[in-house]
Amino acid sequence: MPITLPSDEVNAPIRATRPYFDFVEERCDLNSPVKGSILPSSIVYNLLEACRAAGCPICRLEQKSVERYLDNQFYENVNSPKWRDRLRASLGFCHEHAWLGVNQRLGDALGYSIIYRDIVNSVLTQLNDNNSPAPSPRRRTSLLRQIPEAARNMIAKMLAAFTPRKHCPVCEHRDETTHSTLAVFVEELETPEMTDALQASDGLCLPHLRLALEYIKDLSACETLLTIHRAKLESEGRIIRVHP
Repeated sequence: MPITLPSDEVNAPIRATRPYFDFVEERCDLNSPVKGSILPSSIVYNLLEACRAAGCPICRLEQKSVERYLDNQFYENVNSPKWRDRLRASLGFCHEHAWLGVNQRLGDALGYSIIYRDIVNSVLTQLNDNNSPAPSPRRRTSLLRQIPEAARNMIAKMLAAFTPRKHCPVCEHRDETTHSTLAVFVEELETPEMTDALQASDGLCLPHLRLALEYIKDLSACETLLTIHRAKLESEGRIIRVHP
């Protein structure tokens, strides 16, 4: 049965989310065919917003991206054959992201049960397949060499079944997010907006500061990043001395 909307809802204009478009208008001359043709990345806007919050802005964007990714996968792809194959290869999620999904209620109990029942069944199928030869372990310890061949083959089969063939897909998504975010961050580092936002923020955590330095190719941007964070580290050091 078709759903009929009231005429005022049908004719209502589509309302875009303003903050990003306000940011675009500030950064671009939209009337200019040259400047207005290159819109600023939404990553730039997200970085500036993250700098206004507490903590490392890269960590914040990582976390938001991971939570959104997990939520979308549970909502759209629990029964997707491609997604299920991918999770079989990684034996599900890593410890960190499995518990993140549970604690943040990303997905539901049914989705988790479907995914992990499929993984358990896949492992049991490998263990119960007597026709497939047991893979040879890459390294045989002296203990394994002392075990009878039949038991050694069973152990090798179990090790193969319990060893992930791929990394956690959420970890891979997180790393891709970090790469794209840091690439934009170092490009924007010398713009007044990013410099001011970074100075007003808590700064990058040490792991992301180290990664950012690996991405930087410009000496001036490197000096800007180190100057800002040296001042923040000196300030933190004074606080620690005052409050032992």
